[in-house]
Amino acid sequence: MTFSDEELTLLQSGVANLGIFFRLDVEPEPVRIWLGFGAIEPGVNVFDPAGARYLGMRVLLDVPQISQLLNGAAERVEFVLSGVAGAVATIASGDDAEQVKGRAVVVGFALMGVDFQLIGPVHWLAYYVADFLGGEQVAAAGGLITRTLTLSCGTRFTGRRRPSFSYYSDADQQARFPGDTFCDFTGKYAHGFSKKWPIF
Repeated sequence: MTFSDEELTLLQSGVANLGIFFRLDVEPEPVRIWLGFGAIEPGVNVFDPAGARYLGMRVLLDVPQISQLLNGAAERVEFVLSGVAGAVATIASGDDAEQVKGRAVVVGFALMGVDFQLIGPVHWLAYYVADFLGGEQVAAAGGLITRTLTLSCGTRFTGRRRPSFSYYSDADQQARFPGDTFCDFTGKYAHGFSKKWPIF
């Protein structure tokens, strides 16, 4: 991670504000959120070579504590997101919530000055693999419904004792190799009894 002279000066002053950025790599367009208000364009970075817009407005409600994996244990985390609108809500409300499984999730930060203007690019520091997306609806007073989504993720080492994909289903094959037709008809195979080979 490299910092510019301006960023180093800001860090030494002790007055730096942080912008926290979250990116979920789903198709056709990644979900880009930051822990702040309004839309922000942090510029070019390793995951957004042409630049991109990150949405705020309290979509990303909670970012868990992040540990660096140095002689430590594999880590599992959960991100809490607002379920009101946006690409994540569309995924969760449809039949394609499984499309997040195995997708890359990255979390980073950017330094901001006292006026909350970006000083430098996003510095990515945590890399995860998404497992599943769950939702919860809570009825509040006055008939209002609060909807939140929880994205469960882990580092690449959390599944080392078990395979990431345990079935040859079309959904698993599409997650591994999008567009592959090898497992298109596995759902039509019969389960639970033995078939005899014909005698010629």
